[in-house]
Amino acid sequence: MKKTLFLGATLMLLVFSSYAQDKVLEKSGKKPKWVNGLAKDYIIASGTGADIQSAQQSALTSIKEQIVSAVAENVKSTSTMYKEEANYNNNVNLFLEKYASTTNTQSGKVPFLQGISLSKAEEYYWEKLQRPNKTITYIYHIKYPFSEFELKKLVSDFRLYDRKLTFQLESLLEQIDSVQTVEQIEGNMAQLASLKDYFMDARQDQCNLGISQYRSLLNSIELVELENKLGELKYCLRLGNRPISTSKKPIVKSECARIGSVINNADNVIIKYDYENCYEDPENNILVKYRFGTTDVQKQFYFDVAANKTSIFVSDPLHFKTILKENEMVTKSILDLTIHSKYDSPFTIEKVVLEWKGLAPIIIDNIQQNFKGKGSHNLRLNINQPININETSALGKTLPVVSGYIYYRSSATGELMSYRIYNQSYTTDW
Repeated sequence: MKKTLFLGATLMLLVFSSYAQDKVLEKSGKKPKWVNGLAKDYIIASGTGADIQSAQQSALTSIKEQIVSAVAENVKSTSTMYKEEANYNNNVNLFLEKYASTTNTQSGKVPFLQGISLSKAEEYYWEKLQRPNKTITYIYHIKYPFSEFELKKLVSDFRLYDRKLTFQLESLLEQIDSVQTVEQIEGNMAQLASLKDYFMDARQDQCNLGISQYRSLLNSIELVELENKLGELKYCLRLGNRPISTSKKPIVKSECARIGSVINNADNVIIKYDYENCYEDPENNILVKYRFGTTDVQKQFYFDVAANKTSIFVSDPLHFKTILKENEMVTKSILDLTIHSKYDSPFTIEKVVLEWKGLAPIIIDNIQQNFKGKGSHNLRLNINQPININETSALGKTLPVVSGYIYYRSSATGELMSYRIYNQSYTTDW
């Protein structure tokens, strides 16, 4: 500490010798003996400025610089005592050496410097000088109490504070591969940014690397579809092969659907929506978007308004084949027909009714055949009701037709529907 204070006093003597030819216009009183000198358990500092406030602040900055230099010198001189702490002490020493030259703008970042103020100065003295070129300059001198005991306390306080922040940095870097929430990522990034402003050594580069890695995590978050049934979407957030959660509500949009609710569960998000105003368009979708820091994470989840729709029709001729005949009646036969489905939704054929004019209807019940997918489906039915050959034969007729109904049930909604067979052409082998 004595060496540091001596160097400070030497610099002050060199500076103030340049003012020897200046004219003193005003002063605060009789010039004290301690000005530009040394005093045990004190820091003697001076500052200059165009006005008294600037000179006063310059002197206070000089005090802070001398204190930081004293702390740095003390840390350096004791670092060899603890070999296991060599790297730590080197970091501290580098930090303090850089800090001493930037005290004016950085002092708010170190707690022990915030207690240094003019109110603690024991004495002060100032002069208003006129330079040979007629410019006005103020010189402000401060006698600031700073004992060996205070130095050791500051060294101890700084070591503890700096080590605490170093451990905090190490902990934040270790959490990169195990974060569980978006909020944890953003919070850790904010802490690293604060630490980066504090550190002035290699640890600043570690902070920058950590921030970059956390930002990369945000960019890697994906929205993964879990369930997508018409009117309700369920998805989760994933980071690589592990889930990640957030308390933030997403921005949810759709060009046609009306969003009903967004339910944030612990491991998934459920969006309920009304699609009544949506046309059958393959581009119908729900857009889900999150804003994480400066990163947008979004995905379009497509839905099909026809997913639950069921509609069938018959356009091809029906084909009847004899299995058993008695006299003028076909007692057993097979009916082959092709059913066309307009949608992909599954359905079940439950009953078919055939009607020839003037004859009792043929009813084929308890069919329970399931079909799924848009397009054509072949249906073969066994008919165990007797059919009059003369009245129903297609042979020799120009355009034989039959009417009736096909009853079917939607597997998606359970709704029972019917298709009207009207004057449909057919063939027979009788």
